[in-house]
Amino acid sequence: MTDTSYFNAVYKEAVELCVHLCKLYKLTEKDIIGHYEGHQRGIASNHADPRHWFSRHGKSMNTFRADVKKLLSEGAKPVEPEKKKYYRVQIGAYSVKANAEAQLATAKKAGFSDAFIKYD
Repeated sequence: MTDTSYFNAVYKEAVELCVHLCKLYKLTEKDIIGHYEGHQRGIASNHADPRHWFSRHGKSMNTFRADVKKLLSEGAKPVEPEKKKYYRVQIGAYSVKANAEAQLATAKKAGFSDAFIKYD
């Protein structure tokens, strides 16, 4: 892969990632800044800024933001955050505490480090 084709592939993925994040967190292209811009505002360190990389390929943070804006305006629906689902497994209910403790020991021995006994 040539340097230019590699840059184009990575650039495209970076634009798509920023579009996804903008939709997910209800942001716009105006919220996207590089390390240098963040450093000027006192909110980021001044390292590994994309501007030196972009300039080698005729791009800038402004063209990056414009490409994000263009893709955002193509009418795709906002991404809704995925709701977490929890699935619980109960091994058993015991009337004798020693039996519950024996089952707990078996579960822990099998690798279930977060197994526990709940008393009602």
